[in-house]
Formats: sequence, structure tokens, C-alpha cells
Amino acid sequence: MLSETLRFSVWGSSFLYTFYVLCNFMYFLSNQYDNQKIASRPESDDNLVLTMLWDFLIDTCLISAFILQHSVMASDFVKRIYSALKIEDLDRSVYNACSAAVLHLMVKTWVPVSLVTLWNINTTSYSKIWLLMTAIHVLGWVFIYSGCLMMDISELVGLKQVLYKISCRPCPMNMKSRELRRFYGHMRHPSFTGFLMILWIHPIMSIDRLLLAVILTVYMIGMWNIDEDDYRYHSYVIQRKKRELS
Repeated sequence: MLSETLRFSVWGSSFLYTFYVLCNFMYFLSNQYDNQKIASRPESDDNLVLTMLWDFLIDTCLISAFILQHSVMASDFVKRIYSALKIEDLDRSVYNACSAAVLHLMVKTWVPVSLVTLWNINTTSYSKIWLLMTAIHVLGWVFIYSGCLMMDISELVGLKQVLYKISCRPCPMNMKSRELRRFYGHMRHPSFTGFLMILWIHPIMSIDRLLLAVILTVYMIGMWNIDEDDYRYHSYVIQRKKRELS
């Protein structure tokens, strides 16, 4: 009984903390007003270039820490450690919590670099542009979260793994077809288009946001390994769903 309580406590804490951080992350990426204030703030430092380079380095380290954590904790080596400790059902919960912690650190300690901006559109003076930007970001987040729902949201948040462990059933991923496991391995999060919209379509493209957009875009492209076999499998599943619903 204690084991079950601990497992649910770990999952519940991970879920609540991840949800809180994701809300902060959404505000961080999509907020327009704070960025507008930062971009219009005068620089008073005498060594502007040196200050900009230092801030640039801090932001680069923050993004790199997130990518490193995201990659290392998803490796087979870490998964084998969980299996050896008999806590493989908590793999996803711990992964989500650690990802949220690094993301939280990045959001809270991010240093805006307003010395250089590629474009700066004052949305406070143009309500139509504000509405357009808001609509695009809302659509992007809808793409991201609807994609997660269509995959298996209970597995993505780690709940299904804990439930299966308690009921003495195999790991949920092992019960999926080989083709689906291969597809998930090449494309675990169906959020590429949504994140591209959110990262690149913004009224202010400061140099620090450009850094974030470039690095995350390159990272997502590098991790996106969909091939012809995956495409054929996905097409087959869609056609089968259509036949079932018709």
C-alpha cells in the first residue's frame, strides 16, 4: 500500500509542477506586453557590447541545459537504470518533473537582450495586429496540446505507467505495435508546427528570442526522424480510422 501511495505521490507532484511550469512557459513565449517594455527600455551600461555578449552566453547556457537534460534522460542508458531499480513506471514522471525544473530555471533566469532587434511591432497601438498575433499563438498552443491528446495523454504525463505497474500489467509502450513504437521513437511529440508558429511569429524578435528560436528549431529538426515507413504507417492508421468511423 505504501508503495502505491508513493508512486501516486511522485506522479501527482510531477503532474502539478509540470502543469504550473508549462503555464509559465506559455506566458514566457506568448506574452507581448512585457517584451514591448523590455524592447523600449534604454540601455545605460557603458560596455553595451560586453554586457550583451555576457547575457547572450547566459541564455545560451540555459537553452543548452534544457536540451542536455531532455536528451540524456530520454536515453536508453537512463531507462536501464530505472529498470534495474524496479521503478521504470516512474520514468516518465521523473522525466517530466526534471524537464519542468530546467524549463522553470530558464524562464525565471532568462536575460532579455534588447540592444539588437530584428523587428519590433508595437501591438499596444494596433489592436488588429495584437489580435492577429494572439490568434496565431492560441492556434499554435492548440496544435501542441491537441497533438498530445491524440497520442496518449495519460502516458505522456506518466499516469498510465503507474496504473499498469500497480495492476501488474506490462509497460504500456510494450503493448503497442512495433510500428507504433518505431513511429513514437522518431516523433514523440507532435508539436513541431505549433512551436514554429510560437517561436517565430511574434511582434518583437529580439536577439535573445532569435537565439531561442534558432536553437530550439534546429534541435527539433535534428530529433525529427520521420521516414517513409513511418509515413506509410501513419497513412494506414488514418485510413483505418476513417473506415471505422464511416
